[in-house]
Amino acid sequence: MSLYVLQKLIRDINRNPAIRDRFTAEPEALLADYDLTPLECAALAVRDYRRLYALGVHGLLLRPFSIIHQVSEPDYLFAIRGDPE
Repeated sequence: MSLYVLQKLIRDINRNPAIRDRFTAEPEALLADYDLTPLECAALAVRDYRRLYALGVHGLLLRPFSIIHQVSEPDYLFAIRGDPE
């Protein structure tokens, strides 16, 4: 069930400016509001796209999340695949 909650939070950050602002201002407090594992919290806190992808976060949620955080497409692809192309 945790993957569902993780993806729900990322969707909320992607779609809700108030939640996005809270994630930027007080990430620990926001993450505490969701039932996430310590590994999920850590990956979100440092925006570890490879870990989030490995945990099962769908690319249609993860890519917009990375765009919000100003990650270029080549950097995003490198982060999730480990190669530049």
